[in-house]
Amino acid sequence: MTALSVWRDRVRVGLLDTAPSGLVRFTYDPAVVADAADGAPGLDVGYRCPVRARPYEGLDAESVFENLLPEGTLRDALGMATKHTPGDTLGLLGAVGGECAGALQLWPEGESPPVTPRYEPFTTGGVATAFAGTEWQLRQLTGRASLSGSQRKLALWRRPPSGGDAPEYRLPRNGAPTTVVVKRAGDDFPHLLECEMVGMRLMAAAGVPTASSAPSRAAPGSHESARFDRVMDAVGNVRRLHAEDGCQLTGRLSRDKYGGGGGPTYAQLCAVLDRRSRDALADRQLLFRWAVANAALGNYDGHAKNVSVVYDDGALRLAPAYDVVVTSVYPQLDRAFGLAFCGTTTPRALRPASLRAGAREFRLSEPPARAMADDVVRRVADHLPAVLHDVAALGGDAAALDDVERAVTATVAELRTRLGLGA
Repeated sequence: MTALSVWRDRVRVGLLDTAPSGLVRFTYDPAVVADAADGAPGLDVGYRCPVRARPYEGLDAESVFENLLPEGTLRDALGMATKHTPGDTLGLLGAVGGECAGALQLWPEGESPPVTPRYEPFTTGGVATAFAGTEWQLRQLTGRASLSGSQRKLALWRRPPSGGDAPEYRLPRNGAPTTVVVKRAGDDFPHLLECEMVGMRLMAAAGVPTASSAPSRAAPGSHESARFDRVMDAVGNVRRLHAEDGCQLTGRLSRDKYGGGGGPTYAQLCAVLDRRSRDALADRQLLFRWAVANAALGNYDGHAKNVSVVYDDGALRLAPAYDVVVTSVYPQLDRAFGLAFCGTTTPRALRPASLRAGAREFRLSEPPARAMADDVVRRVADHLPAVLHDVAALGGDAAALDDVERAVTATVAELRTRLGLGA
């Protein structure tokens, strides 16, 4: 793959190719540069790559586009299916870059996104088949869809139910936009459905705007979340909203999403919000609540790719929370924070004085930060019984929910003790 045209929703913005140095290179189209110089709203592909005439080469460009791809074994599987190495960002995006996170679309140079999106009917039994064996790779290729993360996911178009009707699902073809993400638990993590539905509801209870979370009507045992980077109109047309995750915002590749080894920090994410957010203080406070809530409910996988912003008329706003899971249920997973919090990734190292460092990370003063942390922990504890009841009513497994209750109760008690918060 020599070059890819890059589109931001329906507008072509530039070209992605390989520089003579061998590094990934992105160049804005001259028309986009001229429009920006004349005062038109910027069509930035990323926070670290604002519109300019000179090309971006190396990590700033690579971090924007590499983070659109799946990670780990999923990227390996796509590489095998497309005959590209996992490190070939251009080659992989040339095969599956038609429908990504945010508004970016990538097409082989000379091609354009289809004017009319195409979909296939999708039955309630389709999810189980789509996740099986090599069928997942085939679905990504026919849909030209790329979802970041290390877990198998399907992006589907869904029309919400009207009255008592069931929702309508469709499978995208050739880069058609989607509105929901469906996940199915693997054998390594049984009852992921319950752990995520509880986690998402507790995050919302903690005062953090959170994406919808429910058992998928497309198939039993699957979890479904609405995409915050898509807007559907009354007749079913979908508009893409541009978004970036924490790795893209801080110029990291996906392998560096954790804060324990040189990955992004909350201070760096807050610096981005201070520079570009429409309401930086409110967004920093929400990010602080997100960090405390993850610690309280036992989500130790709150890494930088689980923090995103949405572009809003040139400014940024913190995106709703997503992928919140009570990971402390699983003994095979470690108990380290995904991002360093209060100066540590080890919950055992937290002390009452640690909140002073935590407040500095988020550019907050200590007294309101402590009050906010206390409020978040109280909310998680107080809402836990109602959340468990709601998830049980949705079909959650009773034994799994008992395990989740014990895990959350333990992490709440530990965090209160270590940070010296009120009971």
